[in-house]
Amino acid sequence: METKDIVYALSIFLTFLIGVWNLVLNYRTTRKTSFINTVTSQRVKWIEQLRQDISSFSGLTRTWCFSELEGKPQEYEVLKEIDRLRHVIRLRLSPKEEYDRRIEQLIGEIPNLTHISQRDGLTQSLEELTVTSQKLLKQEWDKVKLEAEHGNLKKEKKSNAHRQRRYACWLAPLIWIVRQPCRLANWTRRQTRAKDKDIP
Repeated sequence: METKDIVYALSIFLTFLIGVWNLVLNYRTTRKTSFINTVTSQRVKWIEQLRQDISSFSGLTRTWCFSELEGKPQEYEVLKEIDRLRHVIRLRLSPKEEYDRRIEQLIGEIPNLTHISQRDGLTQSLEELTVTSQKLLKQEWDKVKLEAEHGNLKKEKKSNAHRQRRYACWLAPLIWIVRQPCRLANWTRRQTRAKDKDIP
């Protein structure tokens, strides 16, 4: 087998490796994109559902307190829905986030402010609930935009050293493969020269 044939074989093998590498990268990118799209769409649904639940809770609480539904047939249904919303909203919130904790605290306080003597406190708490919810929804919307733009935000925080190590793992074998035809050609030349010297 001549040097030229070996170089061609190594070139074909290198092309094959690069094709496999591109296939793996495309597969990973497609999976990542699909995951990000799923998470982003679910987050958008969560934002809208939380907005609806908080607005319904605030509206029903205000209606029940200020429209004197007490003793009327609709009172039971309104109270049942308010109670359901109180628990659903709490389940949608994270106990670790600042705005979430404040909303949860307000949701717990508001039922205690429904007496006629505490209507000013109820109005202030409902207003604070609305403002805090707006801040939370804005914060979450900004996360959705960043996630859609840059991908998974937690993974983006990896250090440069980690990325360099990852690329070095991929590049080292490729550099070795590229250098082999040159080494093989040099070895073949040396062998040919040695044979030429041996011939009398």
